[in-house]
Amino acid sequence: MLSILFLYLIPGIALVWVSAEKLEKYSVLVSKSFGLSPFFIGSTVIAFGTSAPEMLTTLFAAVENKGGMIIGNVVGSNVTNIALVFGLTLLVLTLRNINFRSNVSNLHLLLLLISTIVVWAILSYRPFYFVSSIILFTLLISTILSWYKSNEEFESEDSIENDNWAIFKLVLSIISLIFAAWLITEGALQILSNFGVGELFIGFTILAIGTSLPEIAASIALALKGRYEAVAGALIGSNIFNGLFVLAIPGLLGREELMMNTWVYDKWIHLLVLLLFISLIFITYLKITKNKVLSRSANISLCVLFFSTYLYSLMLVFE
Repeated sequence: MLSILFLYLIPGIALVWVSAEKLEKYSVLVSKSFGLSPFFIGSTVIAFGTSAPEMLTTLFAAVENKGGMIIGNVVGSNVTNIALVFGLTLLVLTLRNINFRSNVSNLHLLLLLISTIVVWAILSYRPFYFVSSIILFTLLISTILSWYKSNEEFESEDSIENDNWAIFKLVLSIISLIFAAWLITEGALQILSNFGVGELFIGFTILAIGTSLPEIAASIALALKGRYEAVAGALIGSNIFNGLFVLAIPGLLGREELMMNTWVYDKWIHLLVLLLFISLIFITYLKITKNKVLSRSANISLCVLFFSTYLYSLMLVFE
């Protein structure tokens, strides 16, 4: 167990954290260079980069015929992104007496809700079916196009300095995330084989938490710099990428057989209900902040709600 921790999990998690911080820095620089809005760069580049571990762990898990681990990773990561990542972000801001202020459009919030419902529907039907994957991927492309059409120009900040190597460094940070994903996945697979722990449990806990570290690092770093639109975009985009792209990977690879004996819908429906619940709370919060700044006590209450939801989801997995 110690060898797995020190050879795979700890290095992978550490590399994820460092790479995510670099990803945040250079994605903002690239957005400035191309005149893209903070939300658009957050919902695409940052979201894609921070979702890279989920994408790669899904690819590796598909090769290893671990379909249950894939579903656990997708559902677990989306629960973690809101309940843990956004909860931690709010907590850090609250402790520093800063209120989260966002002006995310209703369209973006609606797209998050639609994607969550579609993922539920696909998981209820045939998760790794080729046609299901095509539906997911088509919805993802449509979502990205809608983000681009609603893009507003980047508001220049004097504190951001140009870097001619920003794109190259951004690519390197994404490659580092990919390698970190392999380390985390390999460690999780060894735990699975050595201790006989269930695939769904490993996917929902070790993989979901480990691959959500980029979102934690990027979200807190962005929030402390006042880039709330990018934070909202990164979390919304990451959940959408996880649901519409990561879940589509096995089906696009023709691995429909992974569905057999890996998805127990009756057992996991409560987690899908939980995901929909916290997504609605997250959407409501972002909508409220468009009109007024919430009080510190309200933020603390929301942090408690998110953390309680996350702990409850873990308890459900342990059953």
